Amino acid sequence: MASYQKLSRAWVKCKVFAPASKEIQMAIERTLPLLHDDPTAVPFICRYRTDVIEPLTTKHVHHLSDCIQKYDSLSTLRNKILPHLQSKDTDDMDNKELISRVETSISKTELEDIYAPFKPPSKGSLEDRIRSEHPELVRAIDDLWSKKDVNKNTKYTPRDAAITLLANRIANDVDVIDAIMKHCEAHCKISTKAAAKSKKRKLDGQKLNSKETHDKYTMYHDFSNSLKYLRDHQVLAIRRGVDKKELKMSFEIDNGRIERIIGGVISRSHPLYKDAIHDAFSRLLRKRCTLRVWKDRCALAESRAIEVFCENLYKAMLEPPATISSTYILVLDPGFQAGIKCAILKSSGAVERLETIKYMGNSRTSGKRQLKKLLCDVNSLTGNNDVCVILGNGHGTREVRELVLDSSKEANMPVDIRLVNEAGASVWSVTENAMVEFPKETAASIASVSIGRRFLNPLHELVKIPPRSLGLGMYQHDLSMKDLDKKLSITSTEAVAEVGVDINICSKEILSKVPSLNSKLCTEIIENGKEALDNTLIHPESYDIARYLLKKLNWQLGNKDSLQLSGKKSEDEREIIWRKLGKKASKRFSTPEERCYTIIEQLYYSILNPDPRLRRTESTAFNSNSIANEKSYSKLPSHITNIQELQKALPLRAIAGTVRNVVDFGVFIDFAFEHDGLLHRSKLGNVSLHSLLIGQEIGIDILGVSSSGKISLSLHGLDFPMEILDDKSKTSRGKRKLSSR
Repeated sequence: MASYQKLSRAWVKCKVFAPASKEIQMAIERTLPLLHDDPTAVPFICRYRTDVIEPLTTKHVHHLSDCIQKYDSLSTLRNKILPHLQSKDTDDMDNKELISRVETSISKTELEDIYAPFKPPSKGSLEDRIRSEHPELVRAIDDLWSKKDVNKNTKYTPRDAAITLLANRIANDVDVIDAIMKHCEAHCKISTKAAAKSKKRKLDGQKLNSKETHDKYTMYHDFSNSLKYLRDHQVLAIRRGVDKKELKMSFEIDNGRIERIIGGVISRSHPLYKDAIHDAFSRLLRKRCTLRVWKDRCALAESRAIEVFCENLYKAMLEPPATISSTYILVLDPGFQAGIKCAILKSSGAVERLETIKYMGNSRTSGKRQLKKLLCDVNSLTGNNDVCVILGNGHGTREVRELVLDSSKEANMPVDIRLVNEAGASVWSVTENAMVEFPKETAASIASVSIGRRFLNPLHELVKIPPRSLGLGMYQHDLSMKDLDKKLSITSTEAVAEVGVDINICSKEILSKVPSLNSKLCTEIIENGKEALDNTLIHPESYDIARYLLKKLNWQLGNKDSLQLSGKKSEDEREIIWRKLGKKASKRFSTPEERCYTIIEQLYYSILNPDPRLRRTESTAFNSNSIANEKSYSKLPSHITNIQELQKALPLRAIAGTVRNVVDFGVFIDFAFEHDGLLHRSKLGNVSLHSLLIGQEIGIDILGVSSSGKISLSLHGLDFPMEILDDKSKTSRGKRKLSSR
């Protein structure tokens, strides 16, 4: 393995660390040994080794962990390449650079490019036949390739065979491939057209396989754009269309310009090279490099989509536990034919009662009577008139909400209705753990319990559910399930590590998410110790330092009043005092100053508020999931049931919508229509995109609807004008802009 210093010098150039600096490089060098010992310990390293990793972020450390795993997986290929390079002239600077690239690379493609000149030709290939039939020509071409100054009049026969051999050398040259890839990344264009079967279906007037196919691929039936200007969702949609044979994709590049670039890279003067360069590019390099640059762009789009998914998951899992005065809640999981699955839960999450209410058609009157009785029962359990109703946000939510309001009005009982994202509840309801806990209940009833519990304590409930079942990301069917599951699992672990667990009462699912705990250890853990510091953010190895600092600062665990003296000082004054004390502790315990300072910070925040979920400082104009008080918002008028009617009614103002998904370019909103609408980030005003929460109810304006069902929204109150959306005109405008660039 290359030294950590050499790896840090190479890996700091990655875009993740931009802008690169000497400080970041040194931090990478310090962090790599910690990750190499235990790649799963990223959460611990980010929390307890801040003195080592500063100024790296958690994202940086995760990236380094991935780099190490990729690096180790390529050791066999690396060991095959190095002997070939090390046997060459050790004073050759180009050769030294290649050796350095091999020793630090985490790209299998890059290593295979470097190894290509040393690989023997495949048996039966064109070069293999030439080698057996014209061995003297092979030696002559090798000599021509290795020397820049040769006799221009030398004839190489047979000429076609000579061109083939020389073209193969050119196509295997690392510098040539690097130059072509760089050019393609900057100048390659992607063009897509309808595939033959799609055209035939259109000409025959046949119905498409699905509405989704029509909606998602029509705009790409005559589409062209530069690769570097493609957006992530376009990349993934085009790839999906090509895979489904709905689209045909081609690459547009300047062949003559690239051949001139190759000539400049190899810098050879023999006339044979002109034809060899053309053969190398047209026969070997064009398809290889364009497909590779497309594959790299797809990988980048996937990576970004996974990153957005992980951010949404992390935010959802770190939502604070519910703060309600009631000791019981009523949970309603809407359903039409199956009825409403109801659960009365204690504030601890324990189940008091489960039942089903039929309310469709002739059952509405009896359903309302049943629901009224349930509300009264919860009211009697809580001993007050305020009943907290948790409502799942699936199909039938609006109808059930109206039923709840009607029933509460008849009972003269105020209700506090909270909307909860129910995605994934049905997945957990059929797991073995759910069946063990509720052996006599149906899966639908168990799902209602999951919905209620995720309101009471999101982290403890969401951790039980496979993350990709939570509906928090986009394009997940276009992503590598292996990579997605891995990243989401890491995110879940990170969230659990951030909050911590009480091992005396937590479930096995959440305990198994503690970094470095395997299933066997989880099973063996029975009870915690009585150490007060166990309830803080301090790592056990630092308890002695923590006790010393507590004594010097005169702080008491669990007593916020003991922080009063520190609280009166300004943040700058407090930091000066803490830094001085950290310096003393550093000398006393032979520990880095930065680690002692971090322990003081962790003690302070642990005493101030032990649950990090309640310390979140993200500000939002919409901090409530309640849909009970929609005084200024109304639901979509009932007569609007299709695209045409929605277009006639535009613009529609002050409509109640629910946040379904948050992505990097905006928010998808459900407003009880057949299609979700897009609230683009440019139409959010002063509200931060990432402050919006999944399942949150907000007010929207509906500005425009396209014939294919795309709906443009804005945040209510910003008074954006009505928009006329037309997919074809938008596409043509995009092409005109591209051609003028």
